[in-house]
Amino acid sequence: MSKTLPLVTLALLTACARTGPLPSARLHASPEEAVQAYFKASDTGSSRLLRSAFHPDVLMHWVDGVDGTPRTRTQLEWWQVLDAKAPQPATGREMTVLDREGPFALMEAVSHWPDHTFDDLLLVVETPVGWRIVGKVFQRLAPGERATGSAAEQEAIRAVLDAKFEAHALYSHALLHQSHTPDCIYYRVNVEGVPFAWSTLSEAAARYAANAEAGIQDRESPWNVLKVEVRGNVAAAKLEVRVGGVRFIDHLLLVRTGGQWRISAAAWGNPVPPP
Repeated sequence: MSKTLPLVTLALLTACARTGPLPSARLHASPEEAVQAYFKASDTGSSRLLRSAFHPDVLMHWVDGVDGTPRTRTQLEWWQVLDAKAPQPATGREMTVLDREGPFALMEAVSHWPDHTFDDLLLVVETPVGWRIVGKVFQRLAPGERATGSAAEQEAIRAVLDAKFEAHALYSHALLHQSHTPDCIYYRVNVEGVPFAWSTLSEAAARYAANAEAGIQDRESPWNVLKVEVRGNVAAAKLEVRVGGVRFIDHLLLVRTGGQWRISAAAWGNPVPPP
């Protein structure tokens, strides 16, 4: 197989990417500032502040603690919730940078109320208009409870990541479907000269199918798992891969639904800014 084939795939991916209109003013200067804006939006009930912190296409994922049912909420739905009820400020908030490389940050944000705690895992990237949150999963906890993950869950997550690697190697849309939630969005930074773009899983699957039908595979690009963080029914991971001599990284969020882990959000690209 020609070593240029993966780059052809990247070019197709970029050509189909959505870039969207940009806000008129630069937003947040750091990932921490974007998360602080999210905290303030929640404490004050401001959908305007939330819109500055989150990219509008972000889906929030969680698992219902009662019956284990997967749940999602769009940004538009979240705005209505914030605007419709009186603010309920948290009694305490903490943020931790789990990983930071170039324009990518993986953050944990923990918020406390008297009767519950939310443990968020967030994908944050630097866009042309500043840092924005592009992925969120969370675990609801009882007061004083901590979200943990066993060694068995770590291994289960690594098996899903292996399925993602194999999906890429074979350009298999079936494996892509098995390892991701259907509504997963892939955000991209610094790929093929495009500073920021995004696409749906179905768009990626269509490109995979086209490559597979053309007999294209990519087993020459080595993947590595650099980090896995588990918080109950949600998790995050960091990957790296070299394609055509260029190193790319992935920050992923995962949810456990029906006993199976799946990737629910992704941010990937070249962590080295263009010259």
